[in-house]
Amino acid sequence: MNGRLELKRIIRNTLAALIVILVFASCKTAPPLPGIVRPFGMIGDDADMYIYMPIEKNKKIAEPILTSVGGESMKQALSRTTAVYSGVFVKDRLTEIRICATGKYPYGMTDSIFKKKNGWAPKKTKEKYKYYKSSYVDISIPSPQIACLVMGPDNRQNMEVFLGKLSKPEEAMFSERFGTLVNSGSQDIGIFVTNGDFFLGQIIGVQLGLPVGVIEMYLKKNPEVENEYLYDLSIETKNVMTASLLKLFFKKQLKADVRLEENKLIIENRSVTESRIIEIIKSLYNY
Repeated sequence: MNGRLELKRIIRNTLAALIVILVFASCKTAPPLPGIVRPFGMIGDDADMYIYMPIEKNKKIAEPILTSVGGESMKQALSRTTAVYSGVFVKDRLTEIRICATGKYPYGMTDSIFKKKNGWAPKKTKEKYKYYKSSYVDISIPSPQIACLVMGPDNRQNMEVFLGKLSKPEEAMFSERFGTLVNSGSQDIGIFVTNGDFFLGQIIGVQLGLPVGVIEMYLKKNPEVENEYLYDLSIETKNVMTASLLKLFFKKQLKADVRLEENKLIIENRSVTESRIIEIIKSLYNY
């Protein structure tokens, strides 16, 4: 328990420092980035789960998730952010989170915020991008358009490797729907899961150990009901028996119409409250 409290303290202090940069730093111009930045290409092609969250229309969801760790002042940082692209990596029951946020970020004062005496080790990549390493979180703002964060255990990805993907992205294989959403400028939220058992376990609370494949979830604001979203959910399974079991489970638990197309379960246009979405995403980040 003490270890988890210490971890939350480290994360809270880290994000508080990041907030200072985003809100108060001067607007010094960064060197132009090579090529076109692909946020999910920076996350990598082997995440257990990818989450795309545009901020403008989803602040009521984003704020509680981020302020639960970083404090109320995270709201100010979100005002500079267009979208958050994140990847979750499950390693021996520990979670590594990689984030690439896009927006309009100031580009100064980092040395004065992330000080050695406070446990930060300043580093530079071969391309001369600055980053700051601590015991649990590494941070970089390589340009006014991007903020990067890698959080997790000791074997988390090195920030130099992460920033190296600015010029050499590692593109994940997404479905047509998820790929279109990410590039559309839409305000819908998308979740693309390659580790289906982890996703179901975090939502249900029990690791079922069923042979499931890709899971996709899409959320959009319900224009007719305040504080409510509509979602589509699809779950690929490896065999008909698993599909049938999950169909019965979701039909009973969600009281939803579940359509079965070969080995894929599909639930469409179901309502869910904002508070429930917040619970789900917090559980998926698993911090």
